[in-house]
Amino acid sequence: MFQPGGVYAAMLTPFDTNGRINEKTIGDLVEFFIEKGISGIFPVSNVGEFIQLSEEQKRKFVDIVIDRSHGRVKVTPGISSPNPKQSIEFGRYCLQAGADGVVISAPYYFKYPPEMVESFLKTVAKSLDMPVILYNIPLFANEISIDTLRNLLEIDNIVAIKESSGSMATLLNVLNLKEEMQRDLQVLVGWEEMFLSALTAGANGCMVASGGILPELMTGIARHFQSGELEQAARYQRLVAKATEQMKKIFFPYGYKLGMQARGFDMGPFCIDVPADYDRQLQSQKEIIHRTIQEVLQEVSMES
Repeated sequence: MFQPGGVYAAMLTPFDTNGRINEKTIGDLVEFFIEKGISGIFPVSNVGEFIQLSEEQKRKFVDIVIDRSHGRVKVTPGISSPNPKQSIEFGRYCLQAGADGVVISAPYYFKYPPEMVESFLKTVAKSLDMPVILYNIPLFANEISIDTLRNLLEIDNIVAIKESSGSMATLLNVLNLKEEMQRDLQVLVGWEEMFLSALTAGANGCMVASGGILPELMTGIARHFQSGELEQAARYQRLVAKATEQMKKIFFPYGYKLGMQARGFDMGPFCIDVPADYDRQLQSQKEIIHRTIQEVLQEVSMES
């Protein structure tokens, strides 16, 4: 399902003035991603504010991405939910719609013991006749511990993990577990700043917002790494960090949405009201984000 070194775009969600998903911009984003050479698209993602989407909007989003990609890249929608039944229902919809797999985190909001996290994910994975990608993101959901992952890997259709703890030690432990179990598991890092380090350690790729915002840089890291051009790969990695440093100065995920806007896409209004005092700060940082992204892209263009 996945190719080593693959770059997946964790897709941001554009909204129109009525708070609905902007179907035209979604289609434009898909074409942009494919043109820039990414391996796959992760719609209905965490950075894509899936918690702000109704079930109808999520299904429409998936339909648009699958239709516009037309088999040219893999499409792996997110089906995370605090309720396993909702995840299963949406997962089955994604299968029928033509998705290549689905991405699911442990349940979020309430804290559960590892046994319940394992039971939740086993229930969902075993109920879906399609590839499942686990998503470890302890910042926003219950953690998928190494011991829990060991048990989950007994399930054949769990084919990959998006490791988004931000911990290199955790990533290394996942890779060690993969080797120990001799399991054909694709390991994708979820922090763009760790991409080169992850590839060096043995990871297979990444699934990150910058896969869509800065696809030239993310695919460039993979390309230079595979060619043994580590100095160039490291330069690209530093440029990615330069851009994300600015995007992270605005509350998540809106800094990333401003990054996508800097690429020329109408991402629409925020889902929640922004106080006037903060909006002034927002506009100032928006200009910095735009300038920084143009600067890093200019450096890349000078190479080609």
